[in-house]
Amino acid sequence: MLAALEASGSEEAVLAYGNGCFAVGRYADAAAVYLRVLEREPDHLDARFNLGLACLRLKRPREAADEFTALLQQDPAAAEVHYQRGNAFDDLGEGDLAIADYSRAIEVRPDYLQAIYNRGLVLARTGRHGDAIDDFNEVIKLRPTLSNAYLNRGVSLDELGQHEQAISDYTDAVALSPTNPDAYFNRARTYYYLEYMEEAVEDYSQVVNLSPGDADAFNNRGLAFDALGDYDLARKDYEQALALRPEFPEAHSNLGAAQEGSGNLKEALHEYLSALDSAPDFAAAHYNAARLYSQSGDLDRCTRHLEAAIKLVPRLAVDAEEDDHLGFVLKLGRLKGIYHDGLPDNGA
Repeated sequence: MLAALEASGSEEAVLAYGNGCFAVGRYADAAAVYLRVLEREPDHLDARFNLGLACLRLKRPREAADEFTALLQQDPAAAEVHYQRGNAFDDLGEGDLAIADYSRAIEVRPDYLQAIYNRGLVLARTGRHGDAIDDFNEVIKLRPTLSNAYLNRGVSLDELGQHEQAISDYTDAVALSPTNPDAYFNRARTYYYLEYMEEAVEDYSQVVNLSPGDADAFNNRGLAFDALGDYDLARKDYEQALALRPEFPEAHSNLGAAQEGSGNLKEALHEYLSALDSAPDFAAAHYNAARLYSQSGDLDRCTRHLEAAIKLVPRLAVDAEEDDHLGFVLKLGRLKGIYHDGLPDNGA
């Protein structure tokens, strides 16, 4: 078919065929058609723009950026081209260049909602949360029903320590999109931080109902149950998190703490060591293993794990000093010359 269209001499017919390929997700075929058009007509703006879009879909953002740059040399004020090149730069991890392109698109078209929204996302991703909030405010003015604008503004508010305002935004996001698990998840996480544990449990329960495969939600709900003193439910949630993601060091460690709280020290130690199998630099798991080994009198293993924990997080030495068992191990270690840097010297 393409050969027949080319034989007809109609570049627009060939371009339409490429656009048809693009519309049904045949991006490689579409890109090939656009290249054929450009070989015969290098200044064909639509073919070059669509080639850039196809490259974006094909995860070839550098090529996409090059195509959009060529277009901007011909028309520097093309808002849509700046926007799409911003997307390419964002995919390349070049945040400042993406922001510059989104900003230029907005200068040309002040109500360019998608450019404002995407600039807010990149600003937030690069830690400029105040500026990100300004962009999400503008998006909400332009489209008050856009759930994700409230969700992302809430994330930036959280990052700035404005947690109650963040909860308000997450609540608006939930109201606008009741089946969006991210809105419940973020609100639950903030509830947990503010120690609203029952609310956190309720929201994490919504997440697991909407996304039964979300291991993080089960793990986090377990922490909330733990804080409420419901250790059986906490243990079940950690176990479910591990069923979904067997190599989940935080869930192993949390399950270990729950087992320890129930007096199951052997099972607790197994979980701490399992956490270290997945994450050998998990300082808290090393520390907790050291505690249990010290209580059982296995000073060699205790010393090895305590040394690893303190090397990873030196401030754990202070906690160890205040622990009846580990404080003694520290004293022995100093006598043997094992512990020195970063440890308080109490004259032992």
